[in-house]
Amino acid sequence: MTHVPDLPDRSGAAAGDLYLTVDAVWNGRRFLGETTFRSDGERLHPVTDVPAHARTRHHRIAGTLFPRLTDHHTHLGLTDQHALLSGGITHAIDLGWIPAVAAGWLTDDLTRPAVAIVGSLLTCVGGYPVNAGWGPPGSSTEVGGEREARLAVRANVMLGASRIKVTLNTVAGETVDDRILRGIVSESHAQGVPVTVHVEGAGQTARAVAAGADQLAHTPFTERLDDALIAECVRRGMNWVSTLDIHGWGDPTEHHRIASDNLGRFARAGGTVLYGTDLGNGPLPVGVNARELRGMLDAGVPAEAVLRSIAGGRPTPEGTAPTIGPRIALVPSPPPEDLTDALPDWLADARGLTVARLTASAHDTNSHDTDSHATSSTEDHA
Repeated sequence: MTHVPDLPDRSGAAAGDLYLTVDAVWNGRRFLGETTFRSDGERLHPVTDVPAHARTRHHRIAGTLFPRLTDHHTHLGLTDQHALLSGGITHAIDLGWIPAVAAGWLTDDLTRPAVAIVGSLLTCVGGYPVNAGWGPPGSSTEVGGEREARLAVRANVMLGASRIKVTLNTVAGETVDDRILRGIVSESHAQGVPVTVHVEGAGQTARAVAAGADQLAHTPFTERLDDALIAECVRRGMNWVSTLDIHGWGDPTEHHRIASDNLGRFARAGGTVLYGTDLGNGPLPVGVNARELRGMLDAGVPAEAVLRSIAGGRPTPEGTAPTIGPRIALVPSPPPEDLTDALPDWLADARGLTVARLTASAHDTNSHDTDSHATSSTEDHA
């Protein structure tokens, strides 16, 4: 008998590909309703219908797909990365660890989130967090002058850093001076990477802004910023990472109140807020943190902005679904009608997985719907 190989059909599908229909998918801007994808085992490709010969390989999956859910402030050396993916976080930004160790997380290990790193934290001699106790030796680089600072930036970038982090914490002691800080920002920008700053103590946000930093690693929590400084942050295009829940872990402290006030005014002024938890700092959920999301909402960040702060991504053309994978997040129910009320708990049900795992699971359940001609919908829930 002559072997006849699997040939692609007119949709680009191979004979063995599966088709999956979900309740909704996030396209970077809003939710699209019921959508069908062709799975090639690595990625999901949106399709308008299922070929007749593939009806028996068409499966329905209850829930909402996200191409990514990102925690923009983690310390992966202090947490279980595999559990983090299982908990719904598909992409993680590590904001400080031993560079040679962190570089190892850049490999495409699909059992944990995709990772971006800063490498070591840059600080002055003896500055925070050298003696804070949470970071192992080598996770901070102490710089005594501008040349050392510039060399430290280059060293981190050479090991895979896609951003640089500097600490300005006067509560814990000395910090780099303004000349060194400007040198760090200048060298980072020359290397094509942004600068994120840990600010703690009076006047440190103003210093970061004046130096041209791109991001605050935390919402400022030790001082109430005046409206003019917040407006300047917005004007310069700076974004802030939320990290509200570290201030009390569900029992809000005074720092939580100050940060919440600052964050709400920053958002109302038009500032860009990013979801981030400072994972590794105390008893935080390993995965999507409903308390962090609720804190952002309570601070006055609009529900749609909260969703974009974690789901992010480049929006697809109006009314079209994205090609997604190999990591995805699945919430096992459709989007809620009232995001402001339901978003935190709903999104905390997200589970991260790979397209391969989702495809295999759908195939194993054998829950195909052979009469379905699923098409993309543009129902707007958000």
